[in-house]
Amino acid sequence: MKINLFLLLSILFLNGCLEREIYTEIAKPDFIAHPPSALYIEDLSGTLKSDFKNDSKALLHLEVYTHSAHCTNAQSRSLGTCFDGYIRITLKEQNTTIARAQMDYKGEPDAQKIQYVYDHLIEELQWKTPL
Repeated sequence: MKINLFLLLSILFLNGCLEREIYTEIAKPDFIAHPPSALYIEDLSGTLKSDFKNDSKALLHLEVYTHSAHCTNAQSRSLGTCFDGYIRITLKEQNTTIARAQMDYKGEPDAQKIQYVYDHLIEELQWKTPL
């Protein structure tokens, strides 16, 4: 009975640790619900889909950054809790951070994961599709 309870709690704990949790920080709340007409989107992967016009002269700069980090901790690797890197999307105005969202990932930082983080940030900012 104790072994079953321990196994059940372990599975629930590990399942909670492996969910795609996105850390979001909004440094300038006055941008909430005030979408721009255009963004300068810097996405080296070229996979991000945005409804905002991509304009190199836009005041707001959206940067997509992926970081790969290979976990070498034997305990983390054996439990499967180690992540392979993170995706961070930062929104800036004149080098000042307005908002950012970040998510750890396992495997490769594919287009779907990048889009997921972007969509979450846009939702948190309450930016609907521009007219």
